[in-house]
Amino acid sequence: MIHNPDRSGWFGASDTNFVVTKNRDTKSFYYWWLEKLDLHKNEFTSKAMAAGTAWEHKILDAVDPTIRKDHQIVIEKYRLRVNYDGDKNGTIYEVKTHSQDKEFKVTTRYWRQAQVEMYAMKTTNLYIVAYGLIPEEYDNYFLPVDDKRIKFYRIEYDKQWIQNEYLPKLKELCRALRKGRFPT
Repeated sequence: MIHNPDRSGWFGASDTNFVVTKNRDTKSFYYWWLEKLDLHKNEFTSKAMAAGTAWEHKILDAVDPTIRKDHQIVIEKYRLRVNYDGDKNGTIYEVKTHSQDKEFKVTTRYWRQAQVEMYAMKTTNLYIVAYGLIPEEYDNYFLPVDDKRIKFYRIEYDKQWIQNEYLPKLKELCRALRKGRFPT
């Protein structure tokens, strides 16, 4: 829950799908790139997004109150700014909330985000901490966390994917960002 919503000029771990996309001819890529150039602000929010943000610290506290929250690592040469939900002793905890009615799945998007988080922190230890929200928790952030609904998914680090897929595309986008132009 980093409090600066300005995402211009930097790439984050949650941007990874855009960084590695093969199709840059979409409207969503175009608006994402305009946001990086500080020419467009994405102000989209939803009830689910607000709830996820509101529950994040409470979930981490339920896991372990000594987890450091909202740590950030900056790698200037790649314009990479990675925000962590939580970390402790070289282990990253990435919180994902979802509807309790639906089974949680580690999507490609989540896996890619986790890879970049591990790369930036120079660790191979990351858990996605999934928490299924019940309907009442979308409206009332003061309810207690139900420990029985916390699930952990260990993500294995894939150095080859970072080196061969992610970093070459990140470098290309970084050059375009520094020049203030659309990537080719």
